[in-house]
Amino acid sequence: MALVILATLIVYVSLRLLLYVTQDPKEPPAILTSLPFVSPIIGMIRDKDRFHRRLRDEHRLPIYTLRLPFQRMYIVNDTKLIAPLQKQWRHVSFAAIAADAGIAVGMSKEALDIMHKDLSSDAGFSISWPRFIMSAMGPGKDLDAINRAAINVISAKTSILHTKGPIALGEWSRQVMVDSTTEAVWGPHNPYHDAGVARAWKTFEAGFLILSVFPGLRFLFPKLIQARELVVSAMTDYINSGGHEVASGLVRKRYEHHKGFGLTDQDIARGELGNTFAVLGNTVPCSFWVIWHIFSDDEVLQAVREELLSLVHTKYDVNSIDLSSMHETCPTLMSTFQEVLRYRAVNPGPRVLLEDVYLENMLLKKGSMLMIPAPVQHSSVTAWGEDAGAFNYRRFMKPNQGGTKFNRVAFRAFGGGHQLCPGRHFATTEIMALAAIMALQFDVVPTSGWIEPTYNKSPLQAGFPIPDQDIQVELRLRDPSKTWNVTFTGGSRMGVVAEDVE
Repeated sequence: MALVILATLIVYVSLRLLLYVTQDPKEPPAILTSLPFVSPIIGMIRDKDRFHRRLRDEHRLPIYTLRLPFQRMYIVNDTKLIAPLQKQWRHVSFAAIAADAGIAVGMSKEALDIMHKDLSSDAGFSISWPRFIMSAMGPGKDLDAINRAAINVISAKTSILHTKGPIALGEWSRQVMVDSTTEAVWGPHNPYHDAGVARAWKTFEAGFLILSVFPGLRFLFPKLIQARELVVSAMTDYINSGGHEVASGLVRKRYEHHKGFGLTDQDIARGELGNTFAVLGNTVPCSFWVIWHIFSDDEVLQAVREELLSLVHTKYDVNSIDLSSMHETCPTLMSTFQEVLRYRAVNPGPRVLLEDVYLENMLLKKGSMLMIPAPVQHSSVTAWGEDAGAFNYRRFMKPNQGGTKFNRVAFRAFGGGHQLCPGRHFATTEIMALAAIMALQFDVVPTSGWIEPTYNKSPLQAGFPIPDQDIQVELRLRDPSKTWNVTFTGGSRMGVVAEDVE
């Protein structure tokens, strides 16, 4: 026993000494060092999305360091630090993280070398592809087409709901979003039409973080690898048969870009697996929370319905609505959507430092991770006001409509600066369309009341909390005598983030 205690003491002192001598005094202060390199891991597992908010409130630091085994992480609390960091986007890099995702989806060594080359250069693969696809995902005919395709699927799915009994709201909204998004993105030969492929994707999605963090231990997760390879096989068949040639502008532009850098069709198919995570990872859980916040609050529901009804034209027994203008004509719906992003998003905003960076005389070391966690920025009283911790569906509306003043830089749901989510316009339109169609056509009545679900078991990689238990609801047609004609004629630009507004 004495030897065990002595050995433990020696290890502890050695780790404390190692932490001390490797922490540069110019770096942001290191916290959670009581158990060197271990305390942060315990905190992350225990607190999940509450972890960084707790540390912000306890330590009141603008930025701090967490020391983990073989890694240091800098966590940004002060919104004022975001702009100077975003100006150094070449060295405070998201492109490096995107390149590393190629490991998790099983890309070849040759493809990984291409993806990791010139990470800070416009000529490099990983920096150039988001810009390359912007012609397809920015306002224009390609974005209109992908929005129209998604809304057509959503409308078709909701039109048959009245024939069903009680449904699980979370599972149903997930299926609708998966079907509408994959149909719109991959087109008529969508590999996810196959239910087995869709199930395999769901399995792989749940374990994506594991393979990203522990790529060398993939042999321990045979079910994940089997699921991944099943989807890759379907995507490979899709590419080989020319499915991408009649897909959305997004897929066509990605293929053109990747082929131009020399990637094989096999590696491009694996890249589409990563693309699936990008287009589904956040929109699926976000859509649930948007519906929940609208239907669980009668005041919100009534305001949203009144706005939408002003767009409805009725002739005989058909109600027609064009959702193209809802971004401008439905400020309550738009603001509610944005407030759900603010209130619910838990994405950590990760970056990798490719070089040493100085931030207000503080040293951020090359090779470290940097995080701008959405929960920290979205709950900042300085940025949002004293009611930052409350859900305010009018927050993003104009002041004369009941909106409030806030610092738009603190809104991090789609990233910011040079590293904005290219698909934000598509995601916004798709989720708002689902909420609009549901609000117009149905009363959604939970079988056990609108009780906010817990999400203690939500996976760490989730950008929005995943409820522990689903909510059973009854869907009641508001006017069974009417049928609906839902269209989207075009026009997709909206001011979701600061960069769009500016």
